[in-house]
Amino acid sequence: MKKQIIPWLILLIMFGVNLTLIIQPIFAQTLPQNETITEKMRAALKGIALPGGDNVEKKAQIIVGRIINSFLSIFGVIFMILIIYGGYKWLMASGREEEVKKAKDIIRQAIIGLIIVLGAYAISYFVTTSLQQAAVGSSQQ
Repeated sequence: MKKQIIPWLILLIMFGVNLTLIIQPIFAQTLPQNETITEKMRAALKGIALPGGDNVEKKAQIIVGRIINSFLSIFGVIFMILIIYGGYKWLMASGREEEVKKAKDIIRQAIIGLIIVLGAYAISYFVTTSLQQAAVGSSQQ
């Protein structure tokens, strides 16, 4: 039963990612030509005052980026510890098939989790750098 769920879960995740990549340009075209998402975000952040300066947009991006990076770093460390724990259990199994199977399952699930965390990190890095470039580009105009 469990072996059948994992391929379907991976397929569902891949389908979701592909669907967002297909739908994103459609929604981008529905915006009015004179108003971009960046301009809407700036208008929403106009009245917010963060301590320590006037550049609210830059500070908000930095804060959100640090929060995302810290969570993803914590999850990455947890999955690496799980991989090491699974390897330790495998070494201590002394040939017992049931223990070896449990250790392999722990390692397999930790690797899948680590791949998901790395993918999430790559996506969040791409999004934050794109937003920063859009903010810099629109502020120079």
